[in-house]
Amino acid sequence: MPLTITRELAESAAPRFLAKVDRSGDCWLWTASRLKAGYGQFGFFINRKLYTVLAHRVSYVLHHGEIPDGMFVMHTCDNPSCVNPAHLTIGTPADNSADMTSKGRSHRPKGEIHPLSKLTEDDIREIRRLKAERVMTQREISRLYGLSESTVCQIIRRLRWDHVK
Repeated sequence: MPLTITRELAESAAPRFLAKVDRSGDCWLWTASRLKAGYGQFGFFINRKLYTVLAHRVSYVLHHGEIPDGMFVMHTCDNPSCVNPAHLTIGTPADNSADMTSKGRSHRPKGEIHPLSKLTEDDIREIRRLKAERVMTQREISRLYGLSESTVCQIIRRLRWDHVK
């Protein structure tokens, strides 16, 4: 079970926490242990058990108060090692996903660069052209490309491959 960071817990560790922060720039950089993605880690020992939490969450609690259940602490600066409370804000999981996507950090390959893609962008343009110019029916297009009719319909209606003009 993850550790809930209370204000009391964060304040009890504040001197140790702040000793690991470089406040020389606009972003306050975490100088201790980090995850591969760059997020800082901070440890609390409770009843001789180590609980590791994300450093920016500790900073948020120290400076702003407790984090409501199910909420994320997001970086407005987009720097995962930053713990500057002025750069931290609360958001829902949906807010966090939207923020990630809007900043181009979504790691979902789309289109022909997706490893399971059967089609190229040129194929998509041709499928749409064939249907728009009534050269072939949806069923014929699906057979030609080895796709289901519903997939062809979604391509034509731009529910799939919507990034292709």
